[in-house]
Amino acid sequence: MPLLFTGFNAFGQHECVSGDVDCAAGFSEINAPVSTQNQCTISIGWRYAALALGRKLCLRGLLDDGPNECVTLEATGDIKALSAGDSHCLVLLHSGQLYRVQPKLQAELLVVRLEAPPQTNQGTKRSIFGVPKAPQSPIIEHIACGSHINVAISSENSVYSIPSCLHQFSERQFRVKQLQCGHEHAVLLNVNGDVFTWGNGLRGQLGQAVLKVEETPELLEALAGIKITQIAAGGWHSAAISAFGDLYTWGLNCSGQLGMRVMKPGGFLKEPTVYPLPQLQDLPECGCSQGAESSDDCAPLRVFAGSRHTLLIRRCGRPWASGWCKHGQLGKQLHNLSYVDAFQSLDGIIMNTSSDDVFCGPWSTLLYLKG
Repeated sequence: MPLLFTGFNAFGQHECVSGDVDCAAGFSEINAPVSTQNQCTISIGWRYAALALGRKLCLRGLLDDGPNECVTLEATGDIKALSAGDSHCLVLLHSGQLYRVQPKLQAELLVVRLEAPPQTNQGTKRSIFGVPKAPQSPIIEHIACGSHINVAISSENSVYSIPSCLHQFSERQFRVKQLQCGHEHAVLLNVNGDVFTWGNGLRGQLGQAVLKVEETPELLEALAGIKITQIAAGGWHSAAISAFGDLYTWGLNCSGQLGMRVMKPGGFLKEPTVYPLPQLQDLPECGCSQGAESSDDCAPLRVFAGSRHTLLIRRCGRPWASGWCKHGQLGKQLHNLSYVDAFQSLDGIIMNTSSDDVFCGPWSTLLYLKG
Protein backbone atom coordinates (compact mmCIF):
# COMPACT_ATOMS: atom_id res chain seq x y z
CA MET A 1 0.00 0.00 0.00
CA PRO A 2 2.31 2.79 -1.17
CA LEU A 3 2.05 6.47 -0.33
CA LEU A 4 2.98 8.55 -3.37
CA PHE A 5 4.10 12.15 -2.81
CA THR A 6 4.81 15.18 -4.94
CA GLY A 7 5.38 18.82 -4.02
CA PHE A 8 7.13 20.90 -1.36
CA ASN A 9 9.34 18.80 0.92
CA ALA A 10 12.12 21.22 1.90
CA PHE A 11 11.71 20.48 5.61
CA GLY A 12 11.75 16.70 5.24
CA GLN A 13 8.05 16.38 5.98
CA HIS A 14 8.14 13.12 4.04
CA GLU A 15 10.95 10.60 3.87
CA CYS A 16 11.09 9.63 0.21
CA VAL A 17 12.24 6.15 -0.73
CA SER A 18 15.30 6.18 -2.97
CA GLY A 19 14.31 5.73 -6.59
CA ASP A 20 11.11 6.83 -8.25
CA VAL A 21 7.93 4.84 -8.38
CA ASP A 22 7.07 3.49 -11.81
CA CYS A 23 4.49 6.12 -12.74
CA ALA A 24 4.65 8.92 -15.27
CA ALA A 25 3.20 11.71 -13.17
CA GLY A 26 6.33 12.52 -11.16
CA PHE A 27 5.33 11.07 -7.78
CA SER A 28 7.79 9.42 -5.39
CA GLU A 29 7.04 6.76 -2.80
CA ILE A 30 7.50 7.81 0.80
CA ASN A 31 8.50 5.69 3.77
CA ALA A 32 5.64 5.62 6.27
CA PRO A 33 4.45 2.93 8.74
CA VAL A 34 1.12 2.11 7.09
CA SER A 35 -0.46 -1.30 7.54
CA THR A 36 -3.68 -3.20 6.96
CA GLN A 37 -4.27 -3.62 10.70
CA ASN A 38 -4.96 -0.01 11.73
CA GLN A 39 -6.61 2.96 10.10
CA CYS A 40 -4.05 5.39 8.66
CA THR A 41 -4.91 9.07 8.98
CA ILE A 42 -2.82 11.83 7.40
CA SER A 43 -2.79 15.62 7.37
CA ILE A 44 -0.17 17.81 5.70
CA GLY A 45 0.83 21.27 6.91
CA TRP A 46 3.27 23.72 5.38
CA ARG A 47 6.27 22.84 7.57
CA TYR A 48 5.32 19.42 8.92
CA ALA A 49 3.17 16.38 8.23
CA ALA A 50 1.09 14.40 10.73
CA LEU A 51 0.38 10.69 10.42
CA ALA A 52 -1.66 8.54 12.80
CA LEU A 53 -1.85 4.76 12.93
CA GLY A 54 -4.14 3.41 15.60
CA ARG A 55 -3.18 5.29 18.77
CA LYS A 56 0.22 6.40 17.56
CA LEU A 57 0.80 9.89 16.15
CA CYS A 58 3.93 10.97 14.29
CA LEU A 59 4.86 14.56 13.43
CA ARG A 60 7.70 15.09 10.97
CA GLY A 61 9.32 18.16 9.40
CA LEU A 62 10.52 21.49 10.78
CA LEU A 63 9.55 21.23 14.43
CA ASP A 64 12.16 23.23 16.38
CA ASP A 65 15.60 23.82 14.93
CA GLY A 66 15.77 22.31 11.47
CA PRO A 67 14.35 19.92 8.88
CA ASN A 68 13.88 16.16 9.20
CA GLU A 69 12.85 16.35 12.86
CA CYS A 70 10.41 13.76 14.14
CA VAL A 71 8.38 13.15 17.29
CA THR A 72 6.04 10.27 18.14
CA LEU A 73 3.20 10.36 20.67
CA GLU A 74 0.50 7.94 21.81
CA ALA A 75 -3.12 8.94 22.41
CA THR A 76 -5.50 7.40 24.94
CA GLY A 77 -7.56 5.84 22.14
CA ASP A 78 -7.57 5.21 18.41
CA ILE A 79 -7.25 8.36 16.32
CA LYS A 80 -10.11 9.10 13.92
CA ALA A 81 -8.98 12.34 12.22
CA LEU A 82 -6.14 14.87 12.07
CA SER A 83 -5.99 18.46 10.87
CA ALA A 84 -2.57 20.10 10.63
CA GLY A 85 -2.56 23.87 11.07
CA ASP A 86 0.35 26.28 11.22
CA SER A 87 0.60 26.51 15.01
CA HIS A 88 -0.97 23.22 16.10
CA CYS A 89 -2.49 19.97 14.92
CA LEU A 90 -6.00 18.94 15.96
CA VAL A 91 -6.35 15.29 16.93
CA LEU A 92 -9.81 13.66 17.12
CA LEU A 93 -10.31 10.25 18.74
CA HIS A 94 -13.04 7.78 17.82
CA SER A 95 -14.48 8.44 21.28
CA GLY A 96 -15.24 12.04 20.26
CA GLN A 97 -12.53 13.52 22.50
CA LEU A 98 -10.57 16.37 20.91
CA TYR A 99 -6.89 17.15 21.52
CA ARG A 100 -4.36 19.56 20.11
CA VAL A 101 -0.61 19.21 19.82
CA GLN A 102 2.02 21.78 18.91
CA PRO A 103 4.52 20.68 16.23
CA LYS A 104 7.55 20.64 18.56
CA LEU A 105 10.07 18.04 19.67
CA GLN A 106 8.68 18.34 23.21
CA ALA A 107 5.11 17.95 21.97
CA GLU A 108 2.32 16.63 24.12
CA LEU A 109 -1.36 15.97 23.56
CA LEU A 110 -3.51 18.56 25.33
CA VAL A 111 -7.26 18.22 25.83
CA VAL A 112 -9.28 20.91 24.04
CA ARG A 113 -11.88 22.39 26.37
CA LEU A 114 -14.95 23.57 24.44
CA GLU A 115 -17.53 25.94 25.87
CA ALA A 116 -21.04 24.62 26.40
CA PRO A 117 -23.55 25.30 23.59
CA PRO A 118 -26.31 27.81 24.30
CA GLN A 119 -29.19 26.56 26.44
CA THR A 120 -32.27 25.33 24.62
CA ASN A 121 -35.89 25.53 25.77
CA GLN A 122 -35.91 21.87 26.74
CA GLY A 123 -35.20 22.67 30.38
CA THR A 124 -32.67 21.15 32.74
CA LYS A 125 -32.05 17.44 32.31
CA ARG A 126 -32.49 15.49 35.54
CA SER A 127 -31.90 11.97 36.76
CA ILE A 128 -34.74 9.62 37.72
CA PHE A 129 -34.36 10.99 41.27
CA GLY A 130 -34.81 14.59 40.15
CA VAL A 131 -31.17 15.56 40.55
CA PRO A 132 -29.93 17.98 37.83
CA LYS A 133 -27.47 16.27 35.53
CA ALA A 134 -24.08 17.86 34.97
CA PRO A 135 -23.62 19.10 31.39
CA GLN A 136 -21.85 16.53 29.24
CA SER A 137 -18.75 17.31 27.25
CA PRO A 138 -19.59 17.56 23.54
CA ILE A 139 -18.81 14.54 21.37
CA ILE A 140 -16.90 15.85 18.37
CA GLU A 141 -17.42 14.20 14.98
CA HIS A 142 -15.70 16.54 12.48
CA ILE A 143 -12.63 18.80 12.65
CA ALA A 144 -10.79 21.09 10.23
CA CYS A 145 -8.37 23.97 10.56
CA GLY A 146 -6.50 26.47 8.41
CA SER A 147 -4.07 29.30 8.98
CA HIS A 148 -6.62 31.49 10.76
CA ILE A 149 -9.61 29.25 11.43
CA ASN A 150 -10.26 26.19 13.63
CA VAL A 151 -13.59 24.38 13.43
CA ALA A 152 -15.14 21.42 15.22
CA ILE A 153 -18.67 20.03 14.92
CA SER A 154 -20.34 17.94 17.61
CA SER A 155 -22.80 15.08 17.41
CA GLU A 156 -25.48 17.59 18.48
CA ASN A 157 -24.70 19.77 15.41
CA SER A 158 -22.98 22.49 17.42
CA VAL A 159 -20.42 24.36 15.31
CA TYR A 160 -17.35 25.50 17.26
CA SER A 161 -14.85 28.14 16.37
CA ILE A 162 -12.53 26.48 18.84
CA PRO A 163 -13.12 26.84 21.75
CA SER A 164 -16.28 28.97 21.38
CA CYS A 165 -19.65 27.67 20.23
CA LEU A 166 -20.31 29.61 17.04
CA HIS A 167 -23.63 28.21 15.84
CA GLN A 168 -26.22 25.56 16.63
CA PHE A 169 -28.12 23.81 13.84
CA SER A 170 -31.53 23.24 15.38
CA GLU A 171 -32.95 20.72 12.91
CA ARG A 172 -32.86 17.23 14.39
CA GLN A 173 -32.46 15.63 10.97
CA PHE A 174 -29.45 17.82 10.16
CA ARG A 175 -26.35 15.65 9.71
CA VAL A 176 -22.90 16.78 8.66
CA LYS A 177 -21.23 14.75 5.90
CA GLN A 178 -18.02 16.70 5.29
CA LEU A 179 -16.16 19.69 6.75
CA GLN A 180 -13.27 21.51 5.06
CA CYS A 181 -11.26 24.63 5.91
CA GLY A 182 -9.16 26.96 3.78
CA HIS A 183 -6.78 29.53 5.16
CA GLU A 184 -9.60 31.73 6.44
CA HIS A 185 -12.91 30.08 5.56
CA ALA A 186 -14.91 26.91 6.19
CA VAL A 187 -17.16 24.83 3.94
CA LEU A 188 -19.70 22.35 5.33
CA LEU A 189 -21.73 19.72 3.46
CA ASN A 190 -24.71 17.98 5.03
CA VAL A 191 -26.19 14.61 4.05
CA ASN A 192 -29.02 16.33 2.17
CA GLY A 193 -26.49 17.83 -0.25
CA ASP A 194 -26.68 21.41 1.07
CA VAL A 195 -23.52 23.52 1.33
CA PHE A 196 -22.85 26.10 4.06
CA THR A 197 -19.89 28.52 4.16
CA TRP A 198 -18.52 31.04 6.64
CA GLY A 199 -15.35 32.98 7.48
CA ASN A 200 -13.46 35.49 5.38
CA GLY A 201 -15.08 35.77 1.95
CA LEU A 202 -13.22 38.79 0.59
CA ARG A 203 -11.64 36.63 -2.14
CA GLY A 204 -14.94 35.01 -3.14
CA GLN A 205 -14.21 31.75 -1.35
CA LEU A 206 -17.64 31.64 0.33
CA GLY A 207 -19.54 31.45 -2.97
CA GLN A 208 -21.79 34.37 -2.02
CA ALA A 209 -22.65 37.26 -4.36
CA VAL A 210 -21.30 39.86 -1.91
CA LEU A 211 -17.66 39.77 -0.81
CA LYS A 212 -17.78 39.97 2.98
CA VAL A 213 -17.01 38.17 6.22
CA GLU A 214 -19.67 35.72 7.45
CA GLU A 215 -19.56 35.05 11.18
CA THR A 216 -21.83 31.99 11.12
CA PRO A 217 -22.65 29.25 8.57
CA GLU A 218 -24.75 30.53 5.66
CA LEU A 219 -26.48 28.38 3.06
CA LEU A 220 -24.77 28.68 -0.33
CA GLU A 221 -27.83 29.88 -2.23
CA ALA A 222 -26.23 29.52 -5.66
CA LEU A 223 -26.11 25.74 -5.19
CA ALA A 224 -29.44 25.41 -3.35
CA GLY A 225 -31.56 22.70 -4.96
CA ILE A 226 -28.49 20.93 -6.39
CA LYS A 227 -27.52 17.84 -4.43
CA ILE A 228 -23.79 18.18 -3.70
CA THR A 229 -21.86 15.02 -2.86
CA GLN A 230 -18.27 16.28 -2.30
CA ILE A 231 -16.65 19.58 -1.29
CA ALA A 232 -13.12 20.95 -1.00
CA ALA A 233 -11.62 24.13 0.46
CA GLY A 234 -8.31 25.48 -0.82
CA GLY A 235 -6.40 28.43 0.53
CA TRP A 236 -8.77 31.06 -0.87
CA HIS A 237 -10.96 28.97 -3.18
CA SER A 238 -13.56 26.22 -2.93
CA ALA A 239 -14.97 23.40 -5.06
CA ALA A 240 -17.94 21.05 -5.09
CA ILE A 241 -19.17 18.06 -7.09
CA SER A 242 -22.88 17.38 -7.63
CA ALA A 243 -24.75 14.09 -7.80
CA PHE A 244 -25.05 14.72 -11.55
CA GLY A 245 -21.25 14.66 -11.91
CA ASP A 246 -20.81 18.41 -12.35
CA LEU A 247 -17.80 20.28 -10.96
CA TYR A 248 -18.24 23.77 -9.49
CA THR A 249 -15.36 26.03 -8.42
CA TRP A 250 -15.30 29.54 -6.97
CA GLY A 251 -13.04 32.06 -5.24
CA LEU A 252 -9.52 33.22 -6.09
CA ASN A 253 -8.12 32.12 -9.46
CA CYS A 254 -4.70 33.82 -9.41
CA SER A 255 -2.91 30.57 -10.37
CA GLY A 256 -5.63 28.82 -12.34
CA GLN A 257 -6.75 26.83 -9.30
CA LEU A 258 -10.38 27.07 -10.44
CA GLY A 259 -9.50 25.41 -13.74
CA MET A 260 -10.23 28.69 -15.57
CA ARG A 261 -7.94 30.71 -17.83
CA VAL A 262 -5.78 33.29 -16.11
CA MET A 263 -4.82 35.02 -19.36
CA LYS A 264 -6.91 35.13 -22.52
CA PRO A 265 -5.37 33.14 -25.40
CA GLY A 266 -3.36 35.31 -27.77
CA GLY A 267 -3.48 38.42 -25.61
CA PHE A 268 -2.46 40.03 -22.34
CA LEU A 269 -5.93 40.89 -21.07
CA LYS A 270 -6.38 39.19 -17.74
CA GLU A 271 -9.55 37.25 -17.00
CA PRO A 272 -11.32 37.95 -13.67
CA THR A 273 -9.14 36.92 -10.75
CA VAL A 274 -12.01 36.42 -8.28
CA TYR A 275 -15.17 34.47 -9.06
CA PRO A 276 -17.56 34.98 -6.12
CA LEU A 277 -20.28 32.64 -7.43
CA PRO A 278 -19.81 28.92 -8.23
CA GLN A 279 -18.71 28.36 -11.83
CA LEU A 280 -19.74 25.18 -13.66
CA GLN A 281 -16.63 23.67 -15.24
CA ASP A 282 -16.66 22.11 -18.69
CA LEU A 283 -13.93 19.49 -18.28
CA PRO A 284 -11.94 18.09 -21.22
CA GLU A 285 -12.78 14.67 -22.60
CA CYS A 286 -11.05 12.07 -20.47
CA GLY A 287 -9.85 9.85 -23.31
CA CYS A 288 -9.05 7.06 -20.87
CA SER A 289 -8.47 3.47 -21.88
CA GLN A 290 -10.73 1.97 -19.20
CA GLY A 291 -13.52 1.09 -21.61
CA ALA A 292 -15.74 4.00 -20.61
CA GLU A 293 -18.93 3.92 -22.66
CA SER A 294 -20.24 7.41 -21.90
CA SER A 295 -19.20 10.74 -20.41
CA ASP A 296 -20.85 9.70 -17.13
CA ASP A 297 -18.22 6.98 -16.74
CA CYS A 298 -15.56 9.73 -16.53
CA ALA A 299 -17.55 12.35 -14.61
CA PRO A 300 -15.91 13.98 -11.56
CA LEU A 301 -16.35 11.89 -8.42
CA ARG A 302 -14.16 13.44 -5.68
CA VAL A 303 -12.36 16.76 -5.33
CA PHE A 304 -9.45 17.98 -3.17
CA ALA A 305 -7.64 21.30 -2.81
CA GLY A 306 -4.33 22.73 -1.65
CA SER A 307 -3.45 26.35 -1.10
CA ARG A 308 -3.55 27.20 -4.82
CA HIS A 309 -4.22 23.93 -6.61
CA THR A 310 -7.19 21.61 -7.14
CA LEU A 311 -7.19 17.88 -7.83
CA LEU A 312 -10.16 15.75 -8.82
CA ILE A 313 -10.69 12.03 -9.33
CA ARG A 314 -12.96 11.00 -12.17
CA ARG A 315 -15.13 7.90 -12.03
CA CYS A 316 -12.75 6.04 -14.32
CA GLY A 317 -10.04 6.46 -11.67
CA ARG A 318 -7.90 9.05 -13.47
CA PRO A 319 -6.73 12.07 -11.41
CA TRP A 320 -6.84 15.53 -13.01
CA ALA A 321 -5.35 18.74 -11.60
CA SER A 322 -5.13 22.47 -12.16
CA GLY A 323 -3.44 25.40 -10.41
CA TRP A 324 -0.06 26.39 -9.00
CA CYS A 325 2.72 23.85 -9.57
CA LYS A 326 5.95 25.67 -8.76
CA HIS A 327 6.88 22.93 -6.28
CA GLY A 328 5.58 20.09 -8.44
CA GLN A 329 2.38 19.73 -6.43
CA LEU A 330 0.50 18.71 -9.59
CA GLY A 331 2.95 15.94 -10.40
CA LYS A 332 4.06 17.91 -13.44
CA GLN A 333 7.31 19.73 -14.16
CA LEU A 334 6.59 22.57 -16.58
CA HIS A 335 9.26 24.71 -18.25
CA ASN A 336 8.89 28.46 -17.65
CA LEU A 337 5.43 28.02 -16.12
CA SER A 338 4.44 28.08 -12.47
CA TYR A 339 0.77 27.18 -12.95
CA VAL A 340 -1.71 25.25 -15.10
CA ASP A 341 -4.97 27.12 -15.73
CA ALA A 342 -7.00 24.22 -17.16
CA PHE A 343 -7.52 20.74 -15.74
CA GLN A 344 -4.97 18.24 -17.07
CA SER A 345 -4.71 14.51 -16.43
CA LEU A 346 -1.90 13.02 -14.33
CA ASP A 347 -0.77 10.43 -16.84
CA GLY A 348 0.29 7.01 -15.65
CA ILE A 349 -1.89 6.87 -12.51
CA ILE A 350 -5.20 5.02 -12.19
CA MET A 351 -6.79 5.08 -8.74
CA ASN A 352 -9.26 2.73 -7.10
CA THR A 353 -12.17 5.10 -6.50
CA SER A 354 -13.66 2.94 -3.73
CA SER A 355 -10.55 2.61 -1.56
CA ASP A 356 -7.68 4.93 -2.54
CA ASP A 357 -7.42 8.36 -0.95
CA VAL A 358 -5.90 11.78 -1.62
CA PHE A 359 -4.40 14.32 0.82
CA CYS A 360 -3.53 17.84 -0.33
CA GLY A 361 -1.12 19.95 1.68
CA PRO A 362 -0.79 23.68 1.01
CA TRP A 363 1.94 23.05 -1.60
CA SER A 364 1.85 19.28 -2.02
CA THR A 365 -0.23 16.24 -2.96
CA LEU A 366 -0.16 12.72 -1.49
CA LEU A 367 -1.89 9.65 -2.91
CA TYR A 368 -2.68 6.74 -0.60
CA LEU A 369 -3.02 3.67 -2.82
CA LYS A 370 -4.60 0.95 -0.70
CA GLY A 371 -5.55 -1.61 -3.28
